[in-house]
Amino acid sequence: MRVSQKTVALLILFIFLFVVGTIIATRTVAYLEAGMSGSELKGFLVEVIAYVVALTGWLFLFIYSFMKGDFKDIEGPKYEILEMEEKIIKAEKEGGRY
Repeated sequence: MRVSQKTVALLILFIFLFVVGTIIATRTVAYLEAGMSGSELKGFLVEVIAYVVALTGWLFLFIYSFMKGDFKDIEGPKYEILEMEEKIIKAEKEGGRY
């Protein structure tokens, strides 16, 4: 696999977001730990971990779609649908259903 500038930029962005997110989460936990009991903190940590796992999954899906080229031609699908509709109408007219 050839590594392009876009790949490097996405990797740097992901690392930056992950580091900043980790710092924010650590500070939030430290802040909440000062005012929460042990059981409340554990419940909060479960929610935060579940959120981070879900966010990471969505981020990987986005990066995969971007690398696959799904965002290169965002206007194309609407024209394909219009062309298919014209073909269907033409076929129905020829078949006597329209």
